[in-house]
Amino acid sequence: MVVHLVVGASLIAGGIGTVSAPPAQAFTGHHCSVSTCQYFTSSYSTAIYFYDRTTCSQWKSLSRTYLQGFRTKAALLNRFPDRRLHKPC
Repeated sequence: MVVHLVVGASLIAGGIGTVSAPPAQAFTGHHCSVSTCQYFTSSYSTAIYFYDRTTCSQWKSLSRTYLQGFRTKAALLNRFPDRRLHKPC
């Protein structure tokens, strides 16, 4: 009995197919865009701060996967009530 194997086209062509990671989820704006949001935080489970774009630019170093933006401080605190405002930097 002879067993035949089917080999993928990328292997036949001499290469090994690459599998790319799925794209990271982009920024989530709550009624604003990255350019119009005033306040930012991370939805990551260990995050404790939120940032005001006019007093601190450290929000730009947050992972876009977890980046959340808001038009108002009240809206941010409604969604993330335990966040603290990061000091001006």
